Amino acid sequence: MITLTSDFECGNAKHITQLGDNHFRFEVDGDKQGGYCVYFCYDIVNDGPETEVTVEMWEDSQFGGPTGFPAFFPMTYWVRPSSQAHFRPLYETTPEVHRDHAVLRLPVEAEGSLRVALTYTAPYSEIAAMLRGFAEERAERCELFSLGQSVQGRELVGLRAGTPGKPKVLCVAGQHPHEHGGVWAVAGIADFVSSLIPEAVALRQAFEFQVVPIVNPDGNVMGRNAFNAEKLDMYAAFGDNPDAETPEAHESRLLWDWAAAAQPALWVNFHGYTGWKRNSEYPYEGWYEIADRTVFADGDQRRLYQALCDTLRLLTDAPSTTHTPGLHSPNTLCYQLAARYGIPHVFYEVNNSTSGRFGGIRCGVEVFRKAMATLEGCRG
Repeated sequence: MITLTSDFECGNAKHITQLGDNHFRFEVDGDKQGGYCVYFCYDIVNDGPETEVTVEMWEDSQFGGPTGFPAFFPMTYWVRPSSQAHFRPLYETTPEVHRDHAVLRLPVEAEGSLRVALTYTAPYSEIAAMLRGFAEERAERCELFSLGQSVQGRELVGLRAGTPGKPKVLCVAGQHPHEHGGVWAVAGIADFVSSLIPEAVALRQAFEFQVVPIVNPDGNVMGRNAFNAEKLDMYAAFGDNPDAETPEAHESRLLWDWAAAAQPALWVNFHGYTGWKRNSEYPYEGWYEIADRTVFADGDQRRLYQALCDTLRLLTDAPSTTHTPGLHSPNTLCYQLAARYGIPHVFYEVNNSTSGRFGGIRCGVEVFRKAMATLEGCRG
């Protein structure tokens, strides 16, 4: 017997229908049209002999029109047979891509299961366990902390390392919960800043690092695309009112209060992108900036921000998607932290199709190292 389910952490599939013995149909459970109705993660469970299963993955019908789902093809599908500990790219088959759905024919091992996902998922429980492991193994170098609890009561767990009283560097990811490449990147930064690599040891003497890989744990666990448990987009933190005193979403307010109180020397924010743009080159990554540099009232902070933008453009893979940055709108945390407090940022998008766990971690560490070198150089 074959079953298909997404009833697990990071799972995303709804309206699951069995069309035949080995044939299923479902819809992705989207958040909003325009790029946030594409993530899927489901299990095919097989209690019989090895077999092939056909799965039709459809757009979310709640929007009554195109959601952009086909625009993300081609892409890497990530699969994890129950006999393996890690995801790998799906290489046995290619999808049939239609206007509003895609069809996969997937081999499933005997008496086993196959997890199929748009990204190499970074579940909240796994990331939290990773941070706990660092804190236990490296107690003399780092410690756990929490920004507070999510709407559903989950801790926004982070890792603190470095020297109290020194300039602070805040690193976050997971505002958009399905962008797992960014989560792996920041988990890699947590590993790096608490490691014994001489460069990291020196950085701990000069800075205090606070690293939170998943700032939207409810969205992560629920398998959302863009929203938190309140159905709010944490990236567009101020919604329709950029001049509001505080952000809309509960977790965004926790982030805002934390950053405003810390007054960090640098705010690092990782996101993710999925798919292979036809007008780009490998590895298809990206970055965002504030177009108007005068939003930084202080000239030194403006110069530092320009140097950080130069770093992303010239020393990382960020320009490989469109060769130009995306632009932050005034309703984002990055923009408002710059405008109100003069806090500079690095905002990087890891490509979920070309980076899995290892690739995301390596990307995060490399981008972070280059950003820190620029920060140190500008501070003299």
